[in-house]
Amino acid sequence: MLLVETEGSYTLQEYYATLDIHVGQSYSVLVTADQSPASFYIVASSRFTDPVITGIAFLQYANSATAPSTSPLPDGPSPMDYNYSLSQARSIRWNLTAGAARPNPQGSFHYGNINVSRTIQLQSTAPIIGGKQRFAVN
Repeated sequence: MLLVETEGSYTLQEYYATLDIHVGQSYSVLVTADQSPASFYIVASSRFTDPVITGIAFLQYANSATAPSTSPLPDGPSPMDYNYSLSQARSIRWNLTAGAARPNPQGSFHYGNINVSRTIQLQSTAPIIGGKQRFAVN
């Protein structure tokens, strides 16, 4: 799986064989369908729980002549392996250049070239109200 996005932000694209997705998290991945026509498992299992709860789906090519797999489920990381989970979480990085606004390099913006079309004046006050000083901007 190629991880491309997490929580609405692009990530540096990395391949993962397994992906920890915790409560409330969302990820977008790309799966390349470049294998020989067959049926493949997609396995989702709980982590850090006893007993482990497993859900199974099949990815089957349209021109596959084989029935859904009956082979044993692939092994994932150990259900209680905190180090694996932390290591994976630390490996996911935002891609700060993909689809992002391009800031002007420092010092390159010329404020003298801005066409002033409106002026707003702000007035601050600090009156005493009810025996206490209050601050306001109008």
